[in-house]
Parts: sequence; structure tokens; C-alpha cells
Amino acid sequence: MRRRPKTSPPAPQLQQALDWLAEPNSDDPLLDLVPLRHHIAAIGKLGLPVLHRLKIDELLQERAERIEQALIPMLLDVKLPLPLSLGTVAQSLIGLRAELGEAWLELAREADPEALSRVNRSRAQNCLNGMSNLSRQFLTILVIAIPTPLGLWRNVQALYHNAHESVDPTATLPVEINAIDSLLKAMLALTATQPEGLTPREIVFLAEYLESHASLVRIDPIAPQAAGDWYWMGHNLDQPPVPLERMHPQDGDCLYIRFSDLAQQVAQDLDQLNDGIPPRSLGLPLQAAGADYRNALERARQYWAAPRRRNFNRRPQSLDVSVCAQLSSLWNALTSDPVTEPDATTCELTYSDWTVLNEGPSGYALVHVVGAVTGIVPGCAVGLRTGQGAPWQICLVRWARSRNSMHVEMGLEVLSPSAQPVRIQALNNRHPEPPVPALLLPALPTINRGESILAGRGDFNARPFTLLQEQEEHLQIVECMPHRNLIETSSIEVFEFIRNQAAA
Repeated sequence: MRRRPKTSPPAPQLQQALDWLAEPNSDDPLLDLVPLRHHIAAIGKLGLPVLHRLKIDELLQERAERIEQALIPMLLDVKLPLPLSLGTVAQSLIGLRAELGEAWLELAREADPEALSRVNRSRAQNCLNGMSNLSRQFLTILVIAIPTPLGLWRNVQALYHNAHESVDPTATLPVEINAIDSLLKAMLALTATQPEGLTPREIVFLAEYLESHASLVRIDPIAPQAAGDWYWMGHNLDQPPVPLERMHPQDGDCLYIRFSDLAQQVAQDLDQLNDGIPPRSLGLPLQAAGADYRNALERARQYWAAPRRRNFNRRPQSLDVSVCAQLSSLWNALTSDPVTEPDATTCELTYSDWTVLNEGPSGYALVHVVGAVTGIVPGCAVGLRTGQGAPWQICLVRWARSRNSMHVEMGLEVLSPSAQPVRIQALNNRHPEPPVPALLLPALPTINRGESILAGRGDFNARPFTLLQEQEEHLQIVECMPHRNLIETSSIEVFEFIRNQAAA
């Protein structure tokens, strides 16, 4: 009588992971983050056979998807610096995606094709799982505006090349290869848009747009004859794509990338959106009907059409400055006597100390040093002054990034060397609206700009309004007509206007 072969019980770490996966899903997916990372790390140390590791990693990845679906909506409206608790969770999700991406890359390198076929898997599928994790990791990184961690671009390229090496290039490519290509192309396209200058919602919107249009990005292993609008990315370099006209690769082992076809498609879509065509009929996200998202799409189109060039050199600098990051606080500061220091308890001012890293004709790059700072997001307006009693310069935040909840850097464009606090009120006889605070920017003839209004995002730039301005203890009221839009972001609008002196 033949004895049944004895089977050894699974390792305790594996059994704990299997028991955890067998439990019902928690109501709050974020509670799964810590145990999930623990089980992934523990299983990775066991040296399990490839096929065993394959199946359990698929189960673990399902939990990661639930976590991300819960977290990303919580990040859409955050501003820098990120709240400590939320930043910790986001960083942990980024680490989780990196661990899963590396696990799938290891499986892709080690798995035997014949063994994979017995469980209806392929090397390309493993690479797709890895690329999916790294692309989602990359999206979270962009949303919270932190630097790309070491190894991401090298692992992305390794998965891409492993997948293509596993198939016959002369045969019909499996769907997994096309999916891998689309994920990589979307990552490359997002990188080219300079995402540090986009809000979290704009980044997620562009990512959704690229889900159906990334195939228009061109990737070629053969170097183009002219630099033009091409980018390149070295196989062995852990770096994002670089414009070919800015720097040439040291060797020929590269991928060459071009976004011009994508830019042309965006131009067509924007033309139809501006003509009132519903986004859904164009296969676009519903948000594309909004002006803010169309502005983001136009900005991306400009970057995809041609790499941006720096027109002026930046001068290194070390200058201590103060920054007021809230429009309401800045308005209060401008209403007080500029010679004396405003009373922070009365005006509810929020100042912080910063250091200028470099400066150019258009603005500054700054790093936060000390003091309360909240509400930094690309497209918002801030006040900057170089010393007590100095006038507040009005600036636009062009880009912002943060390593953690205690660190913020940003690039500022100077909109005006000074401003006056005013109030504006839309002319509407049926439903009168209360006046709202705004900033009056003086005319700048040198750049052909008339006097302008800076206000929170609304529609004052599209309809007549009343300007209420205090001058030497007198209130001046003037009816005005918007004239020319200058800047429109998700946070503010700046527009020239014409005073109707006859109605004053």
C-alpha cells in the first residue's frame, strides 16, 4: 500500500498572509496599508517557488487597488505642505507600489515560460502587473509633489524591455505588450507637462485623458536625424526623458520619444470643446467641459508640441524674504499702514520666512525656512516682501514641490511690484451679490498691461462690476467693464478692465 507523500505546512509568515487575505475586507481600505506592506516584505524573504509567489502576489495586489481607490480622492484638493497624517499614508502607498513593482519585475526575470504557461500566465503579464504598479506609484508621487524615488525609471525601463524581449517582434503582439506601452507612454507624457506646475486635480485629469490617448506618443529605438521636438531616455539611466536639443545621450542605447501627434490630437479636442461639443461625445472625461481643465489641457499641449526653453539664466541668490500665502491675509496686510508692522491677531495674518534660492527677470525660486505656511498650490497668488516696511510684490505660484510635511519649495512669477486692496461687486439687479475683496494691480506700460484686477476664481472677468476703492478716507465707486483676460487658474483670475467714468 502506497503512502501519501507528506506535505510540510506552509511557513508561518505565509500562513499569516493567507489568513489575513481570507478575512473580510475592512470598511476602511486604508487600514489594510500597514499589514499589507508587512506581508509583502515577509513573503519576499521566504524564497517561495515562482508560481507560488505569483498567485499570492496577485491577491496582495487586489488589496493595493482598494487602498488607492480610497486614498487618491482624498488627495485631490490638498495643498502644500501636505498634512502629516495624510502625507504618511500617501508615502506608504508609494512604498507599497514600489515593492509590488519590484516583486513583479523579479518574477518576470526568474519565471520559466513553460511553467508559467501551465498556470495560464506569461512573462508579459508579469511585466504588465509590474508596470501597472509603477505607473500608479508615479501618479501618487506627482499628486503630492515629491521627488521621484531612486530606481523608478530604471525599473520601468527594465519591465518594458523584459516584456518586449519575451515576444516575437514579427508576430502579432499580445494585448499585454500594447498595455505596457500605453502605461509607459502615459508616464512619459505626464513627465513632459512639468507636473510640478499642475494642481492634483489637473494631474489626475490629464492621467485620465492619457488612458485613451497615450498610444499617440511615439517611442523609437532609432535616433532621429535632427533633434527637433524629440526626447531621449537611456536604458541604464535612472532618469526621466530629456529633450534631445538640450542634451545628447553618451551612447546609442536609448529610447527616443516624441509627443507631437498627441499635441495635434489635443488641439483638435480643444477646438471642439470650445465649440460646445460635449466631452463624452469626444470620448473625454466629463471635467473637460470646465475652463480649468481645458486650461490644463492647453498647457499640456504646449509642452507636448515642443520642449520648453528657458529664456533667461537664473542667478543664484541667498536672500531672506517673507511670504503671505493667503489672499485674505494679504488683503488685510495691504489695508494697514505699510510703515508699521500689522497686528497679526487683528488681521489674522499668516506670514512665513523663506530664502530665495535663485532669481531671474520673471521671478524667484524659494524654499521655506520657518513659520506657519498653508495653502500652497500651483496657480495661487502670494505676497512677497524683502523686508519690514517694503511693499508687497504680488506673485503667482508657477510650481511647488515638497519632500515632506516640513519642506516646501516653489517658483514665483512676479505679477506686480505693488497692489491696492479693493472690493468688487458684480452688477446684478435681480440678485445683488455682496462685494468681495480683490487686489488692484497698477498699469505696467513697459509690458503693455493696463490696470488689472486680481480676484479669487469666479466670473468677474466676464461681466460688468462695480469697483469700490478707498482713497484718503473717501470711498470711490466706479462701474467697470472687463477688458482682457490675463491669467486664469483654478485659484485666481487676473484681468484688465475699463472704468466707466461717466457712471461714477
